[in-house]
Amino acid sequence: MKSAIREFQAKDVNLDTLSELIVDFFKEEGFRTQTSKHPHGTLIQARKGGVMRTLLAMDRALTVVIQGDHNDFKIRIGVGKWLKNLGVASIEAFFLSPMVAFIEVPEALWSYEIEHHLWHYIETQIDLGIQ
Repeated sequence: MKSAIREFQAKDVNLDTLSELIVDFFKEEGFRTQTSKHPHGTLIQARKGGVMRTLLAMDRALTVVIQGDHNDFKIRIGVGKWLKNLGVASIEAFFLSPMVAFIEVPEALWSYEIEHHLWHYIETQIDLGIQ
């Protein structure tokens, strides 16, 4: 599976605030982040830094895409390539061809635990009622 998707309906959530909370979650876990808003949603990328990761050319990032409106939205989490320039053209793939944008990573166990914690965090925040 390239990405996991969860849909939320009738939640009345401020998606900008949710995006900020997700970025804060990653920063607290020691990740480097980048965010870009797009007419179709918000893209958040997070990756661990470090010399070894750079030497091994690990340009993979945990990628979160939020699409929809405050009352009916979906969140997709997966592993994608770290985008060096988050211009509109570079993030089109995440919104228009999501299956192409996420990559299959056999050694993706590094992301399993953080993804599990992130889903729990997101669902808790939504249940608390982000306004």
